[in-house]
Amino acid sequence: MKFIVRELKPKIFVELGTHNGFSYFVGCQAIVESGLTCKAFAVDHWIGDAQAGFFSDSIFQEVSKTNEKYIEFSTLLKMSFSEATHFISDQSVDLLHIDGFHTFESVSEDFYSWLPKMNKDGIVLLHDIHVRRDTFGVHKLWSEIKGKYKTIEFVGSHGLGVVFLGAIPDGLLSELFDISAAGNLAQIQGTFGSISDSVVQTLLLQSASLAIDSALNEKNLTIIEIGLAIQERDNAIRELDLIKQSSNWRATKFLRKIKNLLP
Repeated sequence: MKFIVRELKPKIFVELGTHNGFSYFVGCQAIVESGLTCKAFAVDHWIGDAQAGFFSDSIFQEVSKTNEKYIEFSTLLKMSFSEATHFISDQSVDLLHIDGFHTFESVSEDFYSWLPKMNKDGIVLLHDIHVRRDTFGVHKLWSEIKGKYKTIEFVGSHGLGVVFLGAIPDGLLSELFDISAAGNLAQIQGTFGSISDSVVQTLLLQSASLAIDSALNEKNLTIIEIGLAIQERDNAIRELDLIKQSSNWRATKFLRKIKNLLP
């Protein structure tokens, strides 16, 4: 999320399905760090569902508390995804993250009902594209989308799909797409994904054994602590000697630029 925000520089960022706010506030922090003029909207009814589990109002209270840090540009829309479309102008959204109810029917409705809200060159992120258990069906929509749009597919955190609705922005996103299209993305994304998963899981689960919700509530983990996990992950990426392991010149060029951007 942080990398996408830095490179895309969105003016409107929307997340559908925010839960405890982890990915959303990483995006908000990236907006601040990049000095962007951007409006951000988190959409969720904050009651849970059959896949993620149901939870009390304390989750929304914690999210609201964290949101105070970003209140100048961030708005929480406590409602359904369809209701939220009435608050967002058509063709205005530059970055949309879809992470709601993960059945094929629901995620398809989310994607296609929000397309009119998207900038013609906007980017859509789809989470859990590799999950195939129970009623999860994002992978089916992902297979459908790949035949219509240019995409990048990451394997970490149960799979993240990046959908380019129009022109791919110049810079690192364009280079990343070229690397992916050439079939050389696996060595980069596999390492990045494993580092990210390991660091985040260590942070969230070290003091609780049941769920992220429990860890957030019992130990009062804040977005600052989550930010430390992101920083630790970034430091690990910097230390990796991927350049020496790569035989592809374009992949080497991309990693060099990524390294220079990291704080």
